[in-house]
Amino acid sequence: MHLRKHAAALSATALLAVTAIFGAASPASASDPGCSVGRYQGTNTAWAVCSGYARYGVLIYVTHPNPNSGMGSWYEAGPCVSAGQVSEYTHNSYPFIVSGIWLC
Repeated sequence: MHLRKHAAALSATALLAVTAIFGAASPASASDPGCSVGRYQGTNTAWAVCSGYARYGVLIYVTHPNPNSGMGSWYEAGPCVSAGQVSEYTHNSYPFIVSGIWLC
């Protein structure tokens, strides 16, 4: 029994260490310093570029057009890129808004 508790504690500690080293995905606002987000005019492609974060991606909020579908709304994210690079994400199925960025 004591050995199981010890193993569980080590597993939890290892998970916290990995999260601290590599970071966990977390949302950030489009108004964060050093970030610009938008949508290419006339397209379904969202973009984000930041200078103040090491790794980030564009974040969109998708809404299913049929409220009775049971699908509702959800977030989708573009690829994680390095500072100064453009993260782009194209969504072709449903209406969406550019929500901001996610940190990765």
